[in-house]
Amino acid sequence: MDDTASLDRDGRFAACLERLEELKAVKARREVLEERVFLEFLRANRGRINEFPLLETEQQSLMDMLLRRAEGLHPGHAYLKEHFSAYLIELNHWGKAKAVGDAAAQEKLARRLERQETILAKCLQGAVYASSLVKDNFSDAVIRHFGENSLVKIEEITATMVFDELYWRAYIDRFIKEEVRGAYDGILAARRYRLLREGQLLIVVYPFDAVLEGLKGTTKAISKTRVQSSFEEAASGDDGRQNAEAVLSLCLRADLGDADKRLDRDELTFAARVGAMDAVAGEYREALTDAAEDAEEKRERLGELCVALALGAMVSLRVVREDFSKALRDFSAKEVAWLIQAAGYFEAKRLGNVLEHVMELDFAHLLREKGEADAARIQVKPARTRRAAKADVDALAEAGLNKIRRKQFFDDDPDLAESLLWRAKNPAEFQEKLKLFQIEPELAKALVTLWEEAGFKVDLYLCINLAALGKVATNLPARVAEILGRYGIAPPGAADPAKARRDP
Repeated sequence: MDDTASLDRDGRFAACLERLEELKAVKARREVLEERVFLEFLRANRGRINEFPLLETEQQSLMDMLLRRAEGLHPGHAYLKEHFSAYLIELNHWGKAKAVGDAAAQEKLARRLERQETILAKCLQGAVYASSLVKDNFSDAVIRHFGENSLVKIEEITATMVFDELYWRAYIDRFIKEEVRGAYDGILAARRYRLLREGQLLIVVYPFDAVLEGLKGTTKAISKTRVQSSFEEAASGDDGRQNAEAVLSLCLRADLGDADKRLDRDELTFAARVGAMDAVAGEYREALTDAAEDAEEKRERLGELCVALALGAMVSLRVVREDFSKALRDFSAKEVAWLIQAAGYFEAKRLGNVLEHVMELDFAHLLREKGEADAARIQVKPARTRRAAKADVDALAEAGLNKIRRKQFFDDDPDLAESLLWRAKNPAEFQEKLKLFQIEPELAKALVTLWEEAGFKVDLYLCINLAALGKVATNLPARVAEILGRYGIAPPGAADPAKARRDP
């Protein structure tokens, strides 16, 4: 079907019925029938779905996400399947009435069929908005970190990859892994690493700053897409906020989950904001104060559509999180859980930190890969120290942060002149310092904000256990030289470092 944007109600029904009857005629399996009719439904309703996915890969992604990959992840999947099954039944009944020329029955059935169609269309709308928002926010984060030249790769991934685990894997491989491996070679070439000996440990220290310094990012403002602007309006504008609150209240009252799949409040809040992007949310809020005779029926109908929007968004978000976590398979379960939590609903403000943390974990993964043959005798550990911009700390002088107090909270950063390092290692230690030095409430509040918003200075420690290595090596110095050679590093005392080698 080439021109589906202008299809009227009966045209949409006819297109989907034709596909249904074709599949029934060849006795297609149920899952194949559902997938093909769902795709036809999606295309037939393109004129009713804002930001309709034009690429075939995107349409396939949407179908696969909602019909297959959401199963067992979210109760919204059962809701969608139930309404799609009802749609197929009503479509079949409508087709029979049409075939025998029963106009009265056909019109009656058409109204029932249209109700199911509209619910499904709103479910699709919620999923389209949510998945578009995730992709837009993530691509913006990539552009900020990797520069405008990254647009070519981003467009290629979008055009060729289904929005699933492989989509995220393509981003990781083509941006993060390439950058990390290039940065590793640069660290070796510039001898940015340090060799230390602590007891029975030989330690190689890699500064993660060297990775971040190599990023060719941009500070230019990135234009917001229509989806991003609409989502922001649902949080910042008065009408948007009120519409979102009305949808959230409706979802909290509705029975959307079950005992095993309770819905997260943040997820519901996100879905309500997505719902508020659609005009039906405003119509529902207005209907709440409508005193007309048919107001209750109208509220029920509009509320049903708002719930469909929210469920479509939640199902999409849950599947995206699952796909993203699968793409992070190189990392531990604990690390993946942290990244998923940090990403939230893939808000723009969170994704920069998520990208950098994925790069850090990938750097650690690279070090483990190189030492895999001696994994039992090698450990890779991150050392993370909270960091503050020197200018931000200087600005606290007026609030009472004098030189003496400043020295109690901060040390100079030897590797970055415009930064300072927090002396406190954890929140408890930080709070203890606030009490010990009797910091005034105004200054304490400013320091807490600085602490909570702090970035981190990260060093990766490659620790070689010489005692453990000595138990299996007949010539310890030669074995150490062999291990360091895998990392492109000459052993202590050698005249020149080994040449950097790029992994295949």
